[in-house]
Amino acid sequence: MPSTQSSSLLARPSHLPGSELPIQSVIEPHALRAAVGHFPTGVAIVTTTDEAHLPVGCTVSSFLSVSLTPPIVAVSLANSAGTFNHLNGRGKFAISVLAGSQHGIAHQFADRATTHAQRFRSIRWRAGASGMPLLDNGLSTIECDVHDIVSAGDHQLILGQVTALFCNGWGSPLVHHQGRLGSLSAAS
Repeated sequence: MPSTQSSSLLARPSHLPGSELPIQSVIEPHALRAAVGHFPTGVAIVTTTDEAHLPVGCTVSSFLSVSLTPPIVAVSLANSAGTFNHLNGRGKFAISVLAGSQHGIAHQFADRATTHAQRFRSIRWRAGASGMPLLDNGLSTIECDVHDIVSAGDHQLILGQVTALFCNGWGSPLVHHQGRLGSLSAAS
């Protein structure tokens, strides 16, 4: 349980060297990004459609399973991401989990200077059961209805009720770790 006492020092067990560590009162965004960057994450493309039913999407590394029953997943999108505005308006989205060989697609969908039309022009994709764009040749695709959206600072946490999915079998995923993309060999 957190302590209710305010202190600029955090007590450490006495058997460890350095019995006290300073607590940062202001967490700088670059420091948080560096600390969280030590946790490797998978890479996926979140897609939806715009008002004209054209595909839109962006790269994410903040995607997770929330509940198995009912099946709910979550993805975090920056408030500034154009994809979020379309997703919020459509009420549906899809997630395509990228394979280790799909570095180029991850960079293409992360480039804010690239239009949505340009992002989809050079890749293979198809419409899923929900009409959402699904990227071909990834490890899996997951289609969702928006279950809830939670505002979280400069991001939105989108909870999606899974309506359809496809798993392409086993393969090496694309991972993001300390600002770099790479593939993950089979875990033991």
